Amino acid sequence: MSLIRKIFIFTLLLFPLGEIIRIDFGNGLTIRPLDIGMGILFFSWIILKLFKRQKIVQSNIFLPVILFALAGLFSLIISNLTLSLSEWFISFAYLLRWIIYVSILFIINDFNKEFKKKILNILIAIGTIIVGLGYIQYFYYSALQNLRYLGWDEHMHRMFSVFLDPNFAGVFFVLFFIFLVSLFLKQKKKIIGFLSILTLGAVFLTFSRSALIMLIVSSSVMFILAGRKKLILLLLIIILIMVSISSRYFNIANINLFRVVSSEARIETARNAIKIIQDRPIFGIGFNAYRYAQFHYGFRNRVNIASHADASPDNSFLFVASTSGLIGLILFAFLWFRIFKYYIKNNALVLSSVVGIFVSSLFINSLFYVHIMFWLWIIIGLNSSVSQKSKESR
Repeated sequence: MSLIRKIFIFTLLLFPLGEIIRIDFGNGLTIRPLDIGMGILFFSWIILKLFKRQKIVQSNIFLPVILFALAGLFSLIISNLTLSLSEWFISFAYLLRWIIYVSILFIINDFNKEFKKKILNILIAIGTIIVGLGYIQYFYYSALQNLRYLGWDEHMHRMFSVFLDPNFAGVFFVLFFIFLVSLFLKQKKKIIGFLSILTLGAVFLTFSRSALIMLIVSSSVMFILAGRKKLILLLLIIILIMVSISSRYFNIANINLFRVVSSEARIETARNAIKIIQDRPIFGIGFNAYRYAQFHYGFRNRVNIASHADASPDNSFLFVASTSGLIGLILFAFLWFRIFKYYIKNNALVLSSVVGIFVSSLFINSLFYVHIMFWLWIIIGLNSSVSQKSKESR
């Protein structure tokens, strides 16, 4: 097995660690085991490409990736924020991290079909581990009250698994659910069906409204493309039954699906982002400098305990527009246009995954959450409709 394949498998095995292990360097810089694995994978792949003088063949995607990265870098260079040198490099580090995670698209295209099948089996295993850990957490560690000093919300009586956040956990569970359903529709294996049901239950136990909306949209897209429209009605009936059963506990604020506090908070973050966009509409305030912009505008106080939600608004598109401006938003849209055109086409799994992520990113910044990026780029890469001969990994 080649070096890149070994590193890729090693990185996959780091995924279930989620947010449980993280190194916080302060000032907003945090590194997870998955980041370390991806860094090793990316730079090893680049070095081998240069050493063997191999070209990156996916020019249709490579160009918009570079253009968006350059827009992000330029926005940082001309930012009107008074950033210290460390703050500037921390913001740049997150731009570099985005580039590293997107590289999965190009790395996977160097793998042959046999190794891609192995990756699918590993994805089933790690997804099952995360769901299983979610159930253990839900019954034995139902709140994060003891981690509030580290910037985590309490999330009482909700499943958050290894992500320590029920909303991002809900997004992953939906992605894993449609991944399993797509396999079940093809293979009809009972174990896959059982895991699908288990994962569907995990989605409900997050009590995340954005996850439920994503579930309905993603599943509907998949069932329509798969010619199983009747399953949409079945899913809606299941959701209504689960909501009816859980409604008896809606007196608990954290699991009340009609709670307004979190909705008001999201509206506030949207207003703050729009204010920033109005002030810097063309180039933004600098890619991933949003945390520091909140201090600059007085939206947050440096003295208070930092929250992990301070780094971005609860909307991925407002995040792009506020940090890299209209130019960055256009180039980001151009990137996804190319991905839709050359990668997705009519693939039910990939299209339902991407559409679902787009829906969830209206409520939380899921398009730039590392674990969601990691899973999504792998799914897109494995199901790429880019026509090229299978290659052995270098």
